Amino acid sequence: MAYALLAVRLLVGIVFAASATGKLRGAAAFRGFEESARSMGVPARLSRLVAVAVVVGECAAVVLLALGPGGAPGFVLTLLLLAAFTTGIVRSLRSGTKASCACFGASTAPIGRRHVVRNTVLLALAAFGLAAALAGTPAPTQAAGVLIAAFGALVGALLVIFTDELGTLFDDGAPRTSGRVRGSAP
Repeated sequence: MAYALLAVRLLVGIVFAASATGKLRGAAAFRGFEESARSMGVPARLSRLVAVAVVVGECAAVVLLALGPGGAPGFVLTLLLLAAFTTGIVRSLRSGTKASCACFGASTAPIGRRHVVRNTVLLALAAFGLAAALAGTPAPTQAAGVLIAAFGALVGALLVIFTDELGTLFDDGAPRTSGRVRGSAP
């Protein structure tokens, strides 16, 4: 359990650090995030405040995940942020808004179900991390285990960070249908 907690702390911390860094990479990246927030329903007069609050929250989550024996306060903050992000994405999808995902800086990739799935996975990991931290999970003791946990966290974080690129890689652009296609008898 100690190595799983370490891996989750690292994975979530890397993802939030990359997210904050992407938004702070430059003025264009930050404006892109503000625009994304507006297109997801945040009033224009509040978009800068919300964008700053999100970046501050992401930075605080990284610091809190690194501190203390289990990082429980960091997991609480990441759960709150992820719940807010996921709610915003779901609201935008239901309203048919064509918002882009500027989760890791400026992007033209439209938000979609893959972002909901990504955030749901992160929510589950953060919930696991919080439970393990509150259970008083001891610190890892073996260097090899720490290296394996760190490697797994890095791979997982990269998969999360490059969700849009991976989605594009596997998206053939064909319209999706649900259920059976009518008139196609076997």
